[in-house]
Amino acid sequence: MDLQKHKTNLASFGGKSLDDNLQKAELALQDTKHLQEIWNHSHSQWSWRHLNLHYLHPFKNLRQIAAELSRKSDALNEARWKYAEQNVKVAKLEDDLSGDLEKWTRLKKEIKLGKSKSGLARMLIAVDGCLKDILSLQDLYQQIKDQVGEFDENDVEEAESKAHLQRSLVQSIRDVRQSGSITKGEQEYLEQIGVNPGKVQALIRNYVADEEKDEAPWGVEELMLFVRRLSDELIDNYQVDHKRMKLQGLMAEHNSEYSKNGTDAKL
Repeated sequence: MDLQKHKTNLASFGGKSLDDNLQKAELALQDTKHLQEIWNHSHSQWSWRHLNLHYLHPFKNLRQIAAELSRKSDALNEARWKYAEQNVKVAKLEDDLSGDLEKWTRLKKEIKLGKSKSGLARMLIAVDGCLKDILSLQDLYQQIKDQVGEFDENDVEEAESKAHLQRSLVQSIRDVRQSGSITKGEQEYLEQIGVNPGKVQALIRNYVADEEKDEAPWGVEELMLFVRRLSDELIDNYQVDHKRMKLQGLMAEHNSEYSKNGTDAKL
């Protein structure tokens, strides 16, 4: 909408009229528009990689990607249709204004058109933000898939014990660093997987002591190696999860009949 066309002389701050300050604000928003175009999405690519996908096991990170993509898909679907509806509204108002209208009817429609175009610009920023997140997540998905290869729901089920144990071990290490002992909640998590918390606590205390030595690396490579080696030992060799299920009278293996596998798509 042309602000000059509907200019008023209402007093505002700085010895200027309201319209003058509105125009200055519009210019300020235009000048800083690139900020909205940078921070119009949920997370930077760095945040997605370092903060959101923080699990050691790739399937847990893929689960996080799946959850985020589901939310982003819903947000994009809503935003894109609102954008389409707003486009139609703008087109209709422009069509109305191309004809002969009574003065006050025209003025009201011009105001509506200005509001609609402003809303359209905001919606486009939101749509762009959803697109950035979706494409970033798809890129991260492909990177993890290149690492793990083709997989289906059965593969995820089979990896659950190790994935949960790795998560619990990392959290237990944080407990020991903070208080010297594994917290009650984390002990329960380990027991649910089938692991003796006392033995794990002793190993972690030794590991944490090594972390504080001068020759210890600044990075987290030793942490990842320690957790992965221990989870491999407990799940693959000792099969603590299988023994736990046997004690409870339950099958350790999942029922593949209830999982979607790679051949289902061919049916």
